[in-house]
Amino acid sequence: MGGEQVCMVRKPGITTTMKSMISYSEANAKFLETVGWGLENEKQCILDETSRIFSGKLPLKYLMGFAEDYKRAILNIKQELILIVTRSFKNSYMGEVDATLEINKIEWKIRHVMPSDKQRLKLLNRLDRSTTAKVKIAYRMWDLYELPTIRETASDIWAVKTTNSLERPRFIIIGFQNSVNTDDRSEDVTQFTHAGVNNILLYLNAEVYLYKRWNLDFDEKLDAIAYYAYENFQCSYYGKDMGEPMMSIEEFRANPLFIIDCNHQPDAMKSSTVDIKLEFETRKTKFPSHTKVYALILHDAYSTYNALDGSIQMGAI
Repeated sequence: MGGEQVCMVRKPGITTTMKSMISYSEANAKFLETVGWGLENEKQCILDETSRIFSGKLPLKYLMGFAEDYKRAILNIKQELILIVTRSFKNSYMGEVDATLEINKIEWKIRHVMPSDKQRLKLLNRLDRSTTAKVKIAYRMWDLYELPTIRETASDIWAVKTTNSLERPRFIIIGFQNSVNTDDRSEDVTQFTHAGVNNILLYLNAEVYLYKRWNLDFDEKLDAIAYYAYENFQCSYYGKDMGEPMMSIEEFRANPLFIIDCNHQPDAMKSSTVDIKLEFETRKTKFPSHTKVYALILHDAYSTYNALDGSIQMGAI
C-alpha cells in the first residue's frame, strides 16, 4: 500500500488453516466450503468431477490480518496485492495419482465508496490541513514460523524471533506435524498431532506464559485445559461473550492446536525489544522423530498514511 509492504502471509495454506480452525464456528465452516475448506469432507464442493474445473470466492479477511481488522475506507492511496505461486502443488491436494493444477483466472474485487457531495466537501476540507491528513491504522498481523524438526529429547527450547515493542505478540498458536507428510499427496498436510506434548512454555524476555503447567496427556484424555484455551480464543481475540468453537473436544484431540494468550504484559516490555522463545516438554522419553513445529504469532502492527500525498509510514502510531 503506497509502495510499502503493509502485510505479508508466509505459507498461506498452513497459516490460514491454523487461523480458521481457531477463529470460526461450525456455521462458518459451511460458508468456507465454497473456497475449498473442509476438515471432514472427502470431496470438495467447488470441484466439478466431469470438467475438473473449480471456482471460488475468497474474502481477503480470511488471508491476512490487515483485511480482517481494518474496516474503514482508505483514501487516495494505491493498493497492490502480490501473489507468489509455489513451484509444486503436491501439498495442496490429496489423491492416488499426481495431478496438475492450472490457474486460468484470478480477479481482485475491491469495494469502492462514492461519497455524497456533502461528505466529499468534508473530506476535501480535512485534506487541506496537512496535520489532519495523516490517518492512523492499527491491525494485527499473522506471522508463521517453522521449526523443521524438534529434537528427539524429553524437552526442547526454540528461539523463535526477536521483535520490537510495537509488534508485541498477543497470541501464539502452536501446531505439531509429521514432517514426512509435508509433500505427500496421499496424506492430509492440514492434519496436526499432539506429538505426546505434556507442557508448553512461552518466554517473552523474562516473562513466562502460561503461569501454570498444563500437564497434558492426550492418551489418557487429560487435555481439557488445552481445549479450554482453544474455545476461549474467540472471546479474547474478537471480544465475544461466548466462544463458538469449530471442533468438539473429540475432534480437537484428533487435530489439536495449542494456544497461549500473552495479552497481559508488564509495562517494562513496552519500551524494549522482545525475545520470543518456546519450550516443549513430553511425558515420554523423547518427542517422535520427524516432528515439525509451527508457531503462528498474532501480533500488533501500526502504520500511518497521508491521504494528501498517498505516502505511508510503517510502525508509526
